[in-house]
Amino acid sequence: MFRIGDFSKLSRVSVKTLRYYDEIGLLKPTGIDRFTRYRYYSLDQLPLLYRILGLKELGFSLGQIAQLLEGRLEIEQLRRMLKARRNEIELLMEQHSEQLQRLDARLAQIEQEGRMPEYEIVIKKVDPQWVASVRGEIPNYDGSGPVFDRLFDEVYGYVYSQGVRNPGCGLAIYHDIQMEGESLPVEAAAQLSEPIPASSRVQVYQLPGYVNTACVVHHGPFTTINKAYQALAAWTQENAYRAIGPTREYYLRYDRGGDQNQFLTEIQFPVKKLIGGVKMEAKIVHLDKFMVVGMQYIGKNEQGEIGKMWGEFIPRIPEIRHTREGDESYGVCIDSPEDGMEYIAGLPVTEMADIPHGMICKEVPAQDYVVFPSQGLDQIGATYRRILKEWLPESAYEAAGGPDFEYYPPEFNPDDPDTILYIYFPIKKKAS
Repeated sequence: MFRIGDFSKLSRVSVKTLRYYDEIGLLKPTGIDRFTRYRYYSLDQLPLLYRILGLKELGFSLGQIAQLLEGRLEIEQLRRMLKARRNEIELLMEQHSEQLQRLDARLAQIEQEGRMPEYEIVIKKVDPQWVASVRGEIPNYDGSGPVFDRLFDEVYGYVYSQGVRNPGCGLAIYHDIQMEGESLPVEAAAQLSEPIPASSRVQVYQLPGYVNTACVVHHGPFTTINKAYQALAAWTQENAYRAIGPTREYYLRYDRGGDQNQFLTEIQFPVKKLIGGVKMEAKIVHLDKFMVVGMQYIGKNEQGEIGKMWGEFIPRIPEIRHTREGDESYGVCIDSPEDGMEYIAGLPVTEMADIPHGMICKEVPAQDYVVFPSQGLDQIGATYRRILKEWLPESAYEAAGGPDFEYYPPEFNPDDPDTILYIYFPIKKKAS
């Protein structure tokens, strides 16, 4: 028999903890001196104490441990508890790993710039939001001001006409990338606490919510907001995230014609963590000329015609002869005629012969490319946006004007949203 102090030294468990286990009935002493009230323990209780400590280290609560020790849990219940605890630990490990990644990225940024970054990026949950909006097109980002003024006047005029007295701040939604020579579709929207009737021009709908949204606040005029976008893009890349939805700009403080230095704008990127922490890093390559045989589409892809064409093309792949080794495929954009883009879904071939009915053969010239990985089919537009809006302006290169293409490696799975494809965008050195 051991007095509580001796049993404490033997087990390396404090006297205070042993007394608490006694109070809650988890580990009762074998005896208590009725005169001195000393607690006594036996060596036979040491395995039980270690069982308690072992389960506690696994993260179980003392109440759960009591249930386990009393045998009140079936083996299937125990299995579920262990699996649940394992999932909790995995989540904590992921969170800590992500924190380490962010710390490394911050340290690298400070070492490179010699100061704290100008912008702080945070991840937050965004709830669904009712909005009234009007769609339009802007010729370019620099010339967007007058267009947005007109669109916001229209949507807020309608909202007020419906009796809404305190709509939330305005927001702009950018749905797609802007290709050279094309306008960019945008939305000007007002936040609503509840839906109102729509009109022929004003649509009313609920913006989707996102569990993870990368957000940054820009303080100052719109002429310098590109710095915030660059910081946000660099952060998502360094921390292995990808955009999964349209970009939103919330105008938290804005007074048309007022002091632009007082403007406050929040930019939101809905994002998803990359599988395995893969970063969307670019590389520059040179490719010799090659030929592709496939089906052709010319148009603006307004009804998802390109996706439908891929559905028709894939079953006909066995018809193509003289293919190169491997199962890769290409989506080649040859040029942009007035009636839309020319797009070819095809396979690389070694010679221009035996072309199946309804298909064509095109030669892609030798060219330098910047190559960006893209995670999933729905991220192709966002990847082009990164190239055109973020990478090119900061690089020593400019668009070369040749064909660009999507490269689908053999392991690509169109049904997997996390599968990887590659965007090859033609570039040339900027004139010095």
